[in-house]
Amino acid sequence: MATLYVSDLDGTLLLPDGTLGARTVAVVNALIAGGGLFTYATARGYESSSRVTDRLRLELPVITYGGAVLADPGTGAPSRVARVPEEAVAAVLRATEGPGPVQPILFVNHGGRDRVCWLPGYSTPSVESYLGRRAGDPRLLPLRGWPEIDPGQVFSLAVLGPKEQLARLSDTLAEPLGACHVTVSEEIYAPGEYWLEVGSLDGTKAAALEAVVSAVAADRLVCFGDNMNDLPMFAMADESLAVANATDEVQRGATGVIGPNTAEGVAEWLSAHALP
Repeated sequence: MATLYVSDLDGTLLLPDGTLGARTVAVVNALIAGGGLFTYATARGYESSSRVTDRLRLELPVITYGGAVLADPGTGAPSRVARVPEEAVAAVLRATEGPGPVQPILFVNHGGRDRVCWLPGYSTPSVESYLGRRAGDPRLLPLRGWPEIDPGQVFSLAVLGPKEQLARLSDTLAEPLGACHVTVSEEIYAPGEYWLEVGSLDGTKAAALEAVVSAVAADRLVCFGDNMNDLPMFAMADESLAVANATDEVQRGATGVIGPNTAEGVAEWLSAHALP
């Protein structure tokens, strides 16, 4: 029986400082070297995720941007892209137009490459916090106005700001966002900051994972996660394991709870259950 193991990165496979522990590197590489099937599913883009996973000898496609882009683990070349409906993009931009406490960041293919776009003229502390943690990221592309990009090429977007205002925005946009996958979650590296994330219904971790399962002809699926956007892939897994630091809702949605990411819980479980 071929089992595919899939792990979220931040808060799950990675340590709290956003790096891979030595134990995790050793166990995952041993699993792959022995013919095991392993990949990751993350909200990060390929450039960011590949930097923190470069010590892993990954062979399978990796799931990036929350499932919007399925990419080659070595080159980052996309094999599958799910774009946000243009009417949903337009609705979010109208609702956040001008200065205000909540502002969007768009993830878009522009000029043949992935770009992270925002309007500096309306930037907020939450947006600046996000940008500050990504200083030097080659994807960053500030805009004078949204018409500079093609809304049909947006594969993910996030509105950053206070939780209560994001919840109200989500309610206000319930109809135009009805054809999208929408979550509100706390930024793991900046407690107190929240994201309203909008993606295609075909751009979830679960949807991308279906393509990987089919490609590798896996008979069984085991998933690891810690946050709300992991629940769709938990729902399709034969075994879903939440790390002990996962949110309460994610722990309730899992078939089991393992050690926290501080103790490299995923690696410890893989060592006990997946290695020969």
